[in-house]
Amino acid sequence: MKKEISYIYMAILLVSIAFLNVRCTSNENADISLGNIEKSNQVLDTIGTTLFKAPIGNSSYSLWNTCSTKPYLTETGICVPVGGQECSSNYLAAQQIEGQVCNGMQFYGCFKGGSNAPDGSNEEAVYVADDVVNWTGQEFGFVKTLNDNALKAYLQGRGVPTVFALISINDNGYHTFRALVNTSNHKQIDYYVDGIYKQSLTNSNIDYSSRLCYFVGTTHRTSDTWNSTGQQIEMYNMVTY
Repeated sequence: MKKEISYIYMAILLVSIAFLNVRCTSNENADISLGNIEKSNQVLDTIGTTLFKAPIGNSSYSLWNTCSTKPYLTETGICVPVGGQECSSNYLAAQQIEGQVCNGMQFYGCFKGGSNAPDGSNEEAVYVADDVVNWTGQEFGFVKTLNDNALKAYLQGRGVPTVFALISINDNGYHTFRALVNTSNHKQIDYYVDGIYKQSLTNSNIDYSSRLCYFVGTTHRTSDTWNSTGQQIEMYNMVTY
């Protein structure tokens, strides 16, 4: 009888140890999962340095227009339509009121475009800029030309030609768009869609790192001879790095 009881106690002890091990393993996994959730608010650049995102709320933007079509706030983001035919030169924008030092930008949204505009000066763009008065300074981001519905990475610098690189054609869907100053070459910007690297652009004379920047979404109609119904940009979860 004593021998049987000893076996029973031993079995209970083994079960208890196994249960404790499972609990410890579960807690460790929970900690790892929590760490992954925390890291989801960060992005790792190509050499492993962590860059933190600074969110920009809808109330941080000034909405402006040149004619009767207006940009507007949605429940969770901002919509900037392409201006209508009420005037030949029709510009709309959502422009961040106060800037911040940044090394990149990101947003979730879409460029809903078309290919019926007479030329590529009719466009949609989302970008960061250090000059929101004359618009001749350093800028980088994404632009869609509305004569061919082509989305391009673009890089502007004061006193140098603006450069472009094709990303996609006829894609009006929702994606996460990101543009970052390259950490080893501050004259280069790297462009990503849904976390996938797409293009790099360089202006050899300009350092784009740690500049004061303003987040901007804009549409430009430069002629009134075409129908832009349904063409617009939508921006959600705007952040800078």
